[in-house]
Amino acid sequence: MFENFFRVFKFGWQNFWRNLWLSFGSIFVIFIALVLVGGVFLVWGMTENLTQILESKVDITVYFKDNVQEKDILEVKKELSSIPDVKSIDYVSKEKALENFKENYKDNSLVIESLNEVGGNPLPASLNINASSAASYEKIANYLTKSKFSNLIDNINWKDTKDVINKLFALTSNIKKIGGIASISLIVIAALVIFNTIRISIFARNKEIEIMKLVGATNWFIRSPFLIEGMLLGLVGGLLGFCVFYGINWAFFDNPPLLLSDLGFFTFFQENLLLILAIEIGGGILIGLFSSFFAVQRHLNV
Repeated sequence: MFENFFRVFKFGWQNFWRNLWLSFGSIFVIFIALVLVGGVFLVWGMTENLTQILESKVDITVYFKDNVQEKDILEVKKELSSIPDVKSIDYVSKEKALENFKENYKDNSLVIESLNEVGGNPLPASLNINASSAASYEKIANYLTKSKFSNLIDNINWKDTKDVINKLFALTSNIKKIGGIASISLIVIAALVIFNTIRISIFARNKEIEIMKLVGATNWFIRSPFLIEGMLLGLVGGLLGFCVFYGINWAFFDNPPLLLSDLGFFTFFQENLLLILAIEIGGGILIGLFSSFFAVQRHLNV
């Protein structure tokens, strides 16, 4: 059994080097396809990271009427904290709101003068609510407008936040859809290239295969070297693809470009190193295996 496997692997290796220029062409296409597929995966990961960063900066603010007591606002905060969709809540008192306002506009003398002319503290107390996901904000806003505390609330800035969140959802969804379509298309192209490479190899050895059939060689023995050849093509192409990403990570890890750093490229790559390795090398091998199988199967069925 081991002797047969060794012979099959030897024939597959010979096929790989016998069709060297075709092999290089196939490897190059597989390499490009898998680099782009890996790139799509990394972009998807960085998009998820960017989405989380943006979500952490998005919140809804609940403004309370001027006559509402602090204990009532803290009761509202306690009630909201029990909702699973609520990630965090910050209470901003009237005094703190005024302090923040003055700090933000300390260089704008016109605003400060206008505030002094108004007199007192015109700013309301508020709760800044951060949800666990973008989809939860509307649920929280609807809950507040229908809750027993609705008579305490002066305004909820949900409408402005809603537009930001919807755009965020649309952007993320479109990136995922485009990335998925691009990945599938590239995999199909790479599979077709390997398919045609193996077909050419089969035609080049057509007489040899016919003789093997005449002397009683099984379809498995005839098919296996071509499967090995396809797997080798995918393996080399995938390995080169992985080396590209690893090289980028190694070259820029100590001094990363600002864009890649902000999007979390290096963190995502480090955390998903084995998965990226599986996508590039494992994906290449599978593409080579299946495209070779169908190329040989079609010939053997003739």
